[in-house]
Amino acid sequence: MLEIQHAIGPDNWVSGGNVVARREAIQNMFFDHPVCPEELEEDWPEDRQLYSEMVIVAGDRLVGTAMLVVDPEREDRPARIWGMGIDPEIRSEFVIRTLEEALIRAACLDPAYPFVEATDGALVPNPYSEFDLMLDGAPAFEL
Repeated sequence: MLEIQHAIGPDNWVSGGNVVARREAIQNMFFDHPVCPEELEEDWPEDRQLYSEMVIVAGDRLVGTAMLVVDPEREDRPARIWGMGIDPEIRSEFVIRTLEEALIRAACLDPAYPFVEATDGALVPNPYSEFDLMLDGAPAFEL
């Protein structure tokens, strides 16, 4: 059975065992099974902000990882899913989208970022943004 767990914050997966070994396992998952191989060449900028990080585990085995980061210098789409690595045995669109959704919800991202760039480049609405304010000030719906 697959389970998504936090990799940072209170009661996270990393702190539930050998912290160094688990951090290395996360890094290895990304480098060995990247969903976006072009990210392997990307440096971690000094101003990058980590909003959420999660892992997928199957029992005691790490099978996936990803982060939601904000790169303030990247003006086009500063909030994005980054560093996703998923074991090919479980990799599917469903697993990728589920992990992305969990990261977005866990991030409690500032409403100033209306969208998050997914691993495939699609723009996913930030659930914490007030979209009705984007529609000429009119409410999105009326009750």
